[in-house]
Amino acid sequence: MPRQIAMYLCRNLTDYSLPKIGAEFGGKDHTTVIHAYEKVNQLLEENETIKNEVKEIKNLLME
Repeated sequence: MPRQIAMYLCRNLTDYSLPKIGAEFGGKDHTTVIHAYEKVNQLLEENETIKNEVKEIKNLLME
């Protein structure tokens, strides 16, 4: 799950393309990044704890 959250944040906080994000995570395919993004999006809607943790990580990165 941490890798998927990191991919999600990269997608939200950067202008990197899906292939570029995948490459930065060890040569993952762009479809892996899409799947991670969708999975985390779903978790954020369903799980308040994860939502708060991701929000906290995002805030730390934006400081």
